Amino acid sequence: MRVLMVTSQLPSAAQPGTMAPVARQIESMRDVGIDVDVLEVTGARRLKYLHAVARVWERAAQVDLLHAHYGYCGWLARVQLAKPVVVSFMGDDLLGTPDTDGRTTTASRLVVRANRRLARIVDAVIVKSQEMARIVAPVKAHVVPNGVDLQRFTPMEPAEARRTLGWTDDRHYVLFPGNPAVPRKGHALASAAVAHAAPRMPKPIELTTLRGISPLQVPLYMNACDAMLMTSLLEGSPNVVKEAMACNLPVVSVEVGDVSEMLAGVQGCVQCPRDAELLGTALSDVLARGQRTTGRAALQRKELDLTSVAHRVKTIYETVLDRRG
Repeated sequence: MRVLMVTSQLPSAAQPGTMAPVARQIESMRDVGIDVDVLEVTGARRLKYLHAVARVWERAAQVDLLHAHYGYCGWLARVQLAKPVVVSFMGDDLLGTPDTDGRTTTASRLVVRANRRLARIVDAVIVKSQEMARIVAPVKAHVVPNGVDLQRFTPMEPAEARRTLGWTDDRHYVLFPGNPAVPRKGHALASAAVAHAAPRMPKPIELTTLRGISPLQVPLYMNACDAMLMTSLLEGSPNVVKEAMACNLPVVSVEVGDVSEMLAGVQGCVQCPRDAELLGTALSDVLARGQRTTGRAALQRKELDLTSVAHRVKTIYETVLDRRG
């Protein structure tokens, strides 16, 4: 089976980006026997999809199936009708994009409406959470969260990780898993929670971000930190939460995406309402305990490693091709 993956630009050393989960899925699909070709959509933001149309037509003739990641790439893959298309919706392409006040923007609501229509004209839909599956109903979507590379995201001694990064032991390090400049990541709430937690702690708290960090270094940051604070306004199935679980890093999170499901029964992780004082109290309690979690074992029970997820996606491909005859 040969599959063309249609995706926006994948991470590189010069541009870490946010597509590391897609890059890892591509490699995991190759590991389970799929012949994967990749078409990266790059260039000027408003024109790159139009410029890629000819490449899609040309490359589609050489494969059995196209798998597009994100709605825009799904529309691009669907410009050809000869080969079946699987679309993975990733988050805001179905949930919308909130502004600084937490309200979804008018433009993103139009995008969501268009992507719900796209779901009706492709051969299979993959989403990351039950919330997203409800949005495309009555189309039946496959709920398949991204898998985690358990070989890369593995626990290590926090003190060793901090020494590698050149960090000191005179403070608590709390990881903020996003770009502070992106409103939907909720950096203001995270900062306010840290401000509430700080007076309770004997050592200062430093809020550390993953902005501009190479995907290869993310496991090191997770092992060096004492906790992770998830305050996003909107998520599908945030991979950073699963990656933190794989490193047994404590997570304090608002209820967003499928985080409640992921953290259920995980000792050392806490879910809170979207309130700075409550989050700060939970964070200070986690930091005071100073213990790692049982997150890795929970991931393994849920079969959210890369190989297990790759086999689920492969089964979807096979079903689509069987239906096409």
